[in-house]
This record gives sequence, structure tokens and C-alpha cells, in this order.
Amino acid sequence: MTLNIGSSLAGGISRVANRNGLLLLVAYLLIGAAWQIPFYSAVVTGLEQSGTPTGNVALPAIDAPLAVSVSAAILLLLGLQWLTIVTIRTFVGGHTQEIPSEYYTRNIVPVLLNSLVGGLIYAVLMLVGSVLFVIPGIIAYVAFIFTLVYVAVEDKNFIAGFRNSWQLTRGHWLRLFGLLLVVVAGIGLISGVLTAMTSLVVGAIAGEGIGILLSGVVGLPFSLLILATLAEAFTQLRESQKEMVTS
Repeated sequence: MTLNIGSSLAGGISRVANRNGLLLLVAYLLIGAAWQIPFYSAVVTGLEQSGTPTGNVALPAIDAPLAVSVSAAILLLLGLQWLTIVTIRTFVGGHTQEIPSEYYTRNIVPVLLNSLVGGLIYAVLMLVGSVLFVIPGIIAYVAFIFTLVYVAVEDKNFIAGFRNSWQLTRGHWLRLFGLLLVVVAGIGLISGVLTAMTSLVVGAIAGEGIGILLSGVVGLPFSLLILATLAEAFTQLRESQKEMVTS
């Protein structure tokens, strides 16, 4: 069994279009919307403290001390990362009706830390590879795409996650690149258009602050679909890897 772009897309949709997918989507929307409030509040407060006029800044913010806004934003951002771990475990596990309770708590602190550090290193590798030469950046993006999956699903540290992702994707870089091009470019384009339309239309009707708040979460369902598609691709490649070992 090898990676199939069409079945990866279809499998990704099927992993989202069920009870668990709906629950995870609602959770993403709630936490994503909640995160924006302290984040924009910190931005506005920081501008005010620097002496920058904020009378024309239409952001969904509340009047709160800067330390409180920053702390709340960081905690909610960690909550989004935790939810991503739960989501990956659920999608890779193929659960559609119930989310196993262990997915919420199993080794969650080290997994969370490794996912954050691994994600930062992954971003740096892509940035450096893209700045110095385009091809290394693309290879890094494709070869290490499953690092977070290994960290979340198999409780690996980020170093093992990078190593295992490299081994899993070798020989499949072109197909993975094609899949990611379709998913990220296609879904990203649709998400971008909807985000812009939401900001303009809702902003004109309910105010710019509400428009910005809603436009910040309208792309989350598409992010969930990307995670589901990666989970399907990971499952296909891992099965192929097992078949090669046993044959």
C-alpha cells in the first residue's frame, strides 16, 4: 500500500464528518474565539502604554491589565495546542463516536512540551531552507510533516519524531508534496476568501471588532480538515511501512 492523494482527501473528509469531528470543531471554535479576546486586549493595552493612539483601532478587546491579557492569551494558546494533540490522536485512531479519555491526559505535559519545541524547530528548518534555497525548505516541510503526529500518537520526543517522520516519508516526497499542495493551497485559498468576506460583511453589519473576531475562527474548520487529511496519509504510509518490514 502506498500513498494515494485521492483516498487521503476522501479519508480526511470522513474523519471529520462524524460526531467526534463536530465536537472537535466546536471546541476549536470556542477556544479560538476566546483566545482572540486576551490577545487583542494585550495588543491594544501595549499600544496605549507605548503612547500610540488607539481610538481608531477596532479590535475585539477588553479593558484588562497587560499581564492578565498576556497570561490568558498564553494559556488559551496552550489549550489550542492541547486540543490539536487530542485531535490528532482521535483522527489517527479512527474514532468517530467517542474520544477515549486517555487521549486527553496521557503523558500530556511532556507531549505538549515536545510538540511546542518540535513545532518551533520545524518552522525554523523550513524558514532557513526556504531562505537559503527553495528546495531544502520544501524537503524539510514534506519530510518532517509527521513529527507532531509521532509526538502526539506515540508519545515520542521531538527528536524521535523528526527521525521517524524522515524514515516514514522517504520515497514518498513527491506524492506528499502533491497532496499538501492540493490541501494547503486549495483549502488555504477557500479559507482566505471566506475569512476576508466574513471580515468585510460582518464588519459592515455588526461592527469591525465582531468582524475581526469571526474572521479569526472561520478558517478553523479547514485547519481541522488538514489535520484529518494528514492523519489519513500517516495511516496509509505507516501501513505501507509495516508491510515492507513483514514482507
